[in-house]
Amino acid sequence: MKKTIPLFLFAACAFQVNAQQWVTRAAEVHFLSETPIEDIEATSKEASVILDLESGRVAVQVPILSFHFEKALMEEHFNENYMESGTYPKAKFTGTLRDFGGLPESGSVEVMVDGSFEVHGVSVDRPFNGTLEKQGDQVILSCRFEVRTEDHGIPIPAVVRDNIAEVIAVDIRAELAAR
Repeated sequence: MKKTIPLFLFAACAFQVNAQQWVTRAAEVHFLSETPIEDIEATSKEASVILDLESGRVAVQVPILSFHFEKALMEEHFNENYMESGTYPKAKFTGTLRDFGGLPESGSVEVMVDGSFEVHGVSVDRPFNGTLEKQGDQVILSCRFEVRTEDHGIPIPAVVRDNIAEVIAVDIRAELAAR
């Protein structure tokens, strides 16, 4: 009996720590390159997100090949000519919530995350704004930001420069479950 109580307390503490970790492997990432000539957009529903509310750490990873376009030719050019997905298969972000006061019981809270964003093999340190919302047994993470192609060494040939925006709008929505 004496050994059972410490074991129970250890298990309860471990559950509390794990309850602060929220994960998904099906977050949605959408991007839009908007120009007067042409809009190019794609969506992935295969991003992985881990959020540890105790430490404030956030990690996001999305396979570049998981982005799907309306036109197959756009998808092929995106992977082969611009993103070189065979060489740079993933986009990644790791960061920490800044001044995080905790998740509200209801409603959403604005958050700022400082971290490193890597695309096309080039990492850039930068902050991101987003929201966290508790909905039932899920935490919803949403974020909207912009990516400058030149910041990540993504080549845009002169012949299509007017068709592809220099700044790409990115939206992320992750429905996270407790781990």
